[in-house]
Amino acid sequence: MKKSLTALALLSALAAPAAAQAAAIVSFDSKTTISDGNNFKTQLAGLGLTKYDSTGVSIVLDANSIITFYLMGSESSFNDTFSTVSSPVLASTESSNFQNNFGAPILLGSRSFSAGSLAGLLNFSAVGGKSATVGQSGFGIFLAGNQTSGTGVSTFYFGYDDEKTDPDKDYDDMIIRADVTSAVPEPATWALMLAGFGFVGGAMRANRRKATVSVSYA
Repeated sequence: MKKSLTALALLSALAAPAAAQAAAIVSFDSKTTISDGNNFKTQLAGLGLTKYDSTGVSIVLDANSIITFYLMGSESSFNDTFSTVSSPVLASTESSNFQNNFGAPILLGSRSFSAGSLAGLLNFSAVGGKSATVGQSGFGIFLAGNQTSGTGVSTFYFGYDDEKTDPDKDYDDMIIRADVTSAVPEPATWALMLAGFGFVGGAMRANRRKATVSVSYA
């Protein structure tokens, strides 16, 4: 019986569904070197991100996913807000003139998204500034120098330019990191889980057949 319980615990641990790796497909027209005016250019370069693109960019999830968001930094004269169109809505407002969280990113939360475009689902807004979402001029995504359009990534960084007039295109008014994982286990994981439970069930039935009844008479 003890061996069966040990086997059950082991197989349950091995067969438990694990989050699969989903990807965000990032497509863009061209890449521009991040401006020297970006207050976090050095930190972004340390992550291998030296380029950016904005208008016309698309970010498409290849599967139903969970995205976890972190605030990396902000530099703004407005109260800037990042929000998602999800259930429940995630929203975070940053009002400090300067904040560098690259050394210790601030967790904003996780939300579920269906496969498809994130345009209109990841949004920036500001009190006195302009609003922007994926593909618009106020929304910039940071890119590696050798990154090609259409590449799938599990983590991406994007920033906000909140100026209505005379935009500086620094995209440092609010910088967000997004980590993407699958919302459902991979088929192979489900197969392992089912096989594991089948094996344990068979072992328990075999043990029951081996059990004997001992009767003693006075």
